[in-house]
Amino acid sequence: MKTNLEKNVLTLYLGGEINSYNADNIEKEIKETLEKQSFEKLILDFSSVTYISSAGLRIILKLKQQYDNFSVVETSLEVYDVFNMTGFTNIMDIKKGLKKVYLSGAEVVGDGYYSTVYRVDKDTIIKVFNRVSDQGQIERELKLAKEAFILGIPTAISFDIVRVDDGKLGVRFEMLDCQSLKNMVIQYPDRMSEFLDKYAALLKQMNTTECSNPAIPNMKEHYLRKLEKIKDYLPKEAHDKLVKMFNAIPERKTLIHGDCHFKNIMVQNDELLLIDMDTLSVGYPIFELAALYAPYVAFNEDEPGNSMNFFGISDEDALALYNALINRYFGKDDPVIKDKIKIVGYVHMIRWTTNNQPENQKRINGCKERLLNLLEKYDDLDIGL
Repeated sequence: MKTNLEKNVLTLYLGGEINSYNADNIEKEIKETLEKQSFEKLILDFSSVTYISSAGLRIILKLKQQYDNFSVVETSLEVYDVFNMTGFTNIMDIKKGLKKVYLSGAEVVGDGYYSTVYRVDKDTIIKVFNRVSDQGQIERELKLAKEAFILGIPTAISFDIVRVDDGKLGVRFEMLDCQSLKNMVIQYPDRMSEFLDKYAALLKQMNTTECSNPAIPNMKEHYLRKLEKIKDYLPKEAHDKLVKMFNAIPERKTLIHGDCHFKNIMVQNDELLLIDMDTLSVGYPIFELAALYAPYVAFNEDEPGNSMNFFGISDEDALALYNALINRYFGKDDPVIKDKIKIVGYVHMIRWTTNNQPENQKRINGCKERLLNLLEKYDDLDIGL
């Protein structure tokens, strides 16, 4: 039996069929192998296992009872189905082997800081994670997407997690003739008003949909943690005032996408579909709108030209798009509402930059200066919703 011990993780590689004829011998071999090793986590690699019977399942159950930190990985779809139908996937960590997808010649239909979206063929797109290598984190995002879908949010549901040819993880979606909303806006500028109406309607649908699932994060709590992280970058009086203002934000159990810029929206048959749900949460809608102010406007304020680099449109067009979207969302052009959104947006920007680009003092100081100026004008973050 092939084994590998690395960083206190012992992996055993099994193969062929595990059935009533050979189960006793396999169990004996596993036991003898484990007695010779010292480890903290046990993994069975099933990449070469073609079948498992009830006798094999009993071996797995005994191992689970003996070792708390135990996983079965790289199972074929057929073997995973056996684990799933017998309830094993509910009591232990079992992962399917990942299908390999080759992206040579694939069209990029969307890209961002964390992921890139490729069209592999007419019916299939692959979202590749540029900065996530943890399969569990991706599985969490897929669960969030399914939660939103069940609640009626137009969300693209993935079929499986895949591994692309450069080793990165991705998610496969089956969609017909879809394009990112960003590409549609650029290709069909004469339809801008139509796209903005649908965009605002999608945001309002999200932000008025109730969600009682306790597993969905609370965005207000998330921002209070952000404030704690950036307190050393702000005067104490300003930080204390922000904490008071954020604590006073109304509690809501309505959905927030959290990163709903137009590169994270696909257009299929004129319907808008969300494809990036890892920041799904619940809370007051100001958090949703502040997360849009950051990419459309705030990133450009200290780094002109960022919108062209990130979105493929000018800073002026990005600002116009943001303002038109907010005006449609509220049904009016209200400078006070936009200022309060900016306050939350700058908190987000300072935390994001200090966490991801701490050397960018120009942006940190610029956002801080604008935030402090706004704090002199306002004492609350009520936007009338």
